[in-house]
Amino acid sequence: MKRETNKIRFGFTLVELLTVLAVVGILLGLLVPALNQVGKTAAKVKQKAQFHAIGTALETFRNDYGDYPPSEWDTPTYGNYTASQRLAEAIIGRDGLGFHPASEFREGGLAVINGADTPIYDAITGIPGYQTAAENLASRKGPYLELESANAVKLNQLSLSIVGPLNKNTYVLVDMYKQVKNTATGKDVGLPILYYKANKLRIGNSPATPAWDTVNTYSFNDSFCDGSGIITSNGDWSDPAANASVFYNAIQNPNFPGPPARPYRAESFLLHSAGPDGLYGT
Repeated sequence: MKRETNKIRFGFTLVELLTVLAVVGILLGLLVPALNQVGKTAAKVKQKAQFHAIGTALETFRNDYGDYPPSEWDTPTYGNYTASQRLAEAIIGRDGLGFHPASEFREGGLAVINGADTPIYDAITGIPGYQTAAENLASRKGPYLELESANAVKLNQLSLSIVGPLNKNTYVLVDMYKQVKNTATGKDVGLPILYYKANKLRIGNSPATPAWDTVNTYSFNDSFCDGSGIITSNGDWSDPAANASVFYNAIQNPNFPGPPARPYRAESFLLHSAGPDGLYGT
């Protein structure tokens, strides 16, 4: 007479598997938004730290040269060279080797030397009749930020649609929100940090077009550049009046509504990031 033996089977039933999958799905649904929020918070913390470092660098620059870098859009004076590009020149120099004290913040890195327009950023061959290569390098100040902390990228290496005849072979400082790609390295990087210097002789803060460059402490045109600005693909500033309203409302100091209305940081400068959505002004 044969005796049947009980066989022990290992495994899950279909109901058990479905239950486990449902639980995992619920947990993922709870965790993913939390992880996304952690990432956004980390980027904001990095952005604040970068702005603080740039602010400290600008104060050091002012101690050395008596004022902050210029920001106004003035083609006859500076050429097609935006405030953002001039900010990068002041902080790290046009070549990453520091700021040249003879700089006039001009598009081609030019200054009047011995009565002629001369490229002054040349620490390899120097400036004939003015500086040797060693003297050129020794005359530099800074960089006021370590290059890695500055987060500098050449404008022509950003995957952006850039309007206007800007000199794109120069650096800008980019923010910590990885909105565009660096075409040279293939890495995701941020958008240019816009820079505005306060004009302390003006006391307005109005979005009305005639006031931008005549009475306002900050001029929207400094980075909009009369239609030749640096951002179109991610922050389309094609409607100057509407975007100026956003800009001036954003920088309005609520404790001083006027008249006259006063902006934040009316004595120094503003740094402006496109933020996590890649849209300036939001």
